[in-house]
Amino acid sequence: MDLLHHMTEYYKGERLGAICYTVGGIVFLLLAFAIWKVAEPGTITRGMLVPVLIVGVLGAAAGPFLLRSNNQRLERFPKEITADAKAFLATEGARMTGVHNTWLPLKIAWTVLLIAGVCLAFMGGTPTWKGVGLGLMLIGTIGHTVDGIASERSRIYVERLADAS
Repeated sequence: MDLLHHMTEYYKGERLGAICYTVGGIVFLLLAFAIWKVAEPGTITRGMLVPVLIVGVLGAAAGPFLLRSNNQRLERFPKEITADAKAFLATEGARMTGVHNTWLPLKIAWTVLLIAGVCLAFMGGTPTWKGVGLGLMLIGTIGHTVDGIASERSRIYVERLADAS
């Protein structure tokens, strides 16, 4: 497969991820609204309100931005590869190496949220704090899942960029 094909496949995957962030964010916003309307204050479910709301806002806000930037790259990059493949490789290789290097700190952050969530879920004194803990566990799990998929996709793309250099 050639570089143009790998680049296109990578950004199509990123675009799908952005659509999933948007839809997931909207679903979580609806869930947060339902929790707010239905769950009684002081309950585990009500404790999950803030973490669920955070996931909803982040997904609904970041998704459209990522969709736009990935669509722009899918439109612009084939022209850049065709015009000057070496310049594209240098620029995109450096950019993607930076992107790829962000995965470890993110995975550490998701792990910290998971551990904090487990601690609160099992040792948080009130039902509200236990709910916050469950919400943090949810955020950590979603973060690990999404970033695990994205980091593997970027690892492969970075390898393809290096092979093409």
